[in-house]
Amino acid sequence: MAAAATKEAAPRRNHVARGIVFAALGGICWGFSGTCAQLLTSELGAPVAWITCVRLLMGAAIFLVACLVKNWRSLRAVMRDKRSLLRIAAFSLFGVLLTQVSYLSSISFTNAGTGTVLERLGLIVIMLYVCLRARRRPSLREAVGLVMAIGGTFLIATKGNFGALAIPAEGLFWGIVSAFALACYTLIPGKALEKWGSFIVTGLAMLLGGTVATVFVQPWNIPVDVTPQLAGVMVAMVIIGTFLAYLFYLQGITDAGPVRAGLVGCVEPVSATVISAVWLGTPVLPVDILGMIMIMVMMVLVTQRGEASKQPADAYEGSTDDLPPFEGRASLLGYYRARPAMHDDFVRFQEILADGHEALAAAGVDEKGSKTYPSERRVMRAIDRKTAYVVTLAGRDDGAAQDANERIIGVFALDPNGDEVYAHAMGASWLSASPEPPEHTTYAALHWVTVAAEARRRGVGMFILGEADRLAKAAEKVSVRCDAYEGNDAMRALLVSFGFTPCGGITLFDRFGRARRRTAFERMW
Repeated sequence: MAAAATKEAAPRRNHVARGIVFAALGGICWGFSGTCAQLLTSELGAPVAWITCVRLLMGAAIFLVACLVKNWRSLRAVMRDKRSLLRIAAFSLFGVLLTQVSYLSSISFTNAGTGTVLERLGLIVIMLYVCLRARRRPSLREAVGLVMAIGGTFLIATKGNFGALAIPAEGLFWGIVSAFALACYTLIPGKALEKWGSFIVTGLAMLLGGTVATVFVQPWNIPVDVTPQLAGVMVAMVIIGTFLAYLFYLQGITDAGPVRAGLVGCVEPVSATVISAVWLGTPVLPVDILGMIMIMVMMVLVTQRGEASKQPADAYEGSTDDLPPFEGRASLLGYYRARPAMHDDFVRFQEILADGHEALAAAGVDEKGSKTYPSERRVMRAIDRKTAYVVTLAGRDDGAAQDANERIIGVFALDPNGDEVYAHAMGASWLSASPEPPEHTTYAALHWVTVAAEARRRGVGMFILGEADRLAKAAEKVSVRCDAYEGNDAMRALLVSFGFTPCGGITLFDRFGRARRRTAFERMW
């Protein structure tokens, strides 16, 4: 047991260390972005609003082109994932866009140092949220690291001048907003990042944020003299200070968790100070050096796991999946395709159905003698009739029916002639009226939706419902009907999120007259 636990813990520690490195790289790139912004605004005359629109849209273009080249199937797949799209939209508006608007507004009413310190107070919000969600207290290392991060940022941003923190009401308001925006930026995208990876999430977020900003700012109406020097600095800012900064920092959130990534991101003022001194000749004062030392101490503290390694793994402490950098779970598996099941698929078909029975038992669902449903004979008959389907990882894309290297990760059955059991069922209020006999039914019946244990929570179930929808429409049916156990909350939620309507409780009778209680669903178009 101990050996197994150690083996499982090793990838987690590697991911945390990798996440800290990426979060630090993201902060360094943001420091470079700040130096570019200083040069663009103070010497080259580019307004902040114009810079914001251009950098977001150019950054989005780079990300999305990279996604199309790298894994276009995942980019297509995320468009079917409504929950992820909503999370990405929230991240874009309340994280990416609001962070820039509130931070710049805070600076306009105060100064750069005060605005930076107020924004970094968002680290407190992040730590409080994570601790409340995980039901734990902040560790001593986290608390000391937080003090060091905010203190070091204060020294570098204000040069130790306490008088610089005289805050008007407007500046305080926008500073508090920027702190919460930083928390949103760090906390909101976690699940989407874990599923789809930082390329897709950041590209779509930047596209939406840049589009919204462009609509309101209308940068084409802002006079800007685009000289070769301005264009060169802008390109460098987009590639290093936007593309790489967002890519690295969000990967840091995925691997190391929001608390560590947020704290390590405080290396940004250190990076900005050093780059500005080397590039623009800005003097470095002793108080800057003291602030840098405090931030370096903070990074050493949060790099060590300390007592946290003895605690149970928590989703907010960083990813435990063994994923390559910048890849999410769905991206790692790739996109899927469905095909009619063949006789050679029978054994794997049965294995996945058995996985489903185990999952229902683990969820506390009493199948009441249905653990052998569907029978082997029924499965084979469905295979013969071409109404049984398997979901596979995308193999060859040459139209071949079967790829020797494909992996079957899900199964389902869709009968365009409906299900005669529904004709004798009691209790359901179906959306459509379907005449009998079965060959004249106007609906298709969906059954046996099961995903292999290793492929769950990766969008396979949503893909199956989409395929069932497509197949039913191709058969010129007006709806898809199905049923689910009343205790199968995961399946019920999946059906509703896809657009199925609950049609009430239904009592089904098998050929021996035995009653089974289910919840009926139908999707009609």
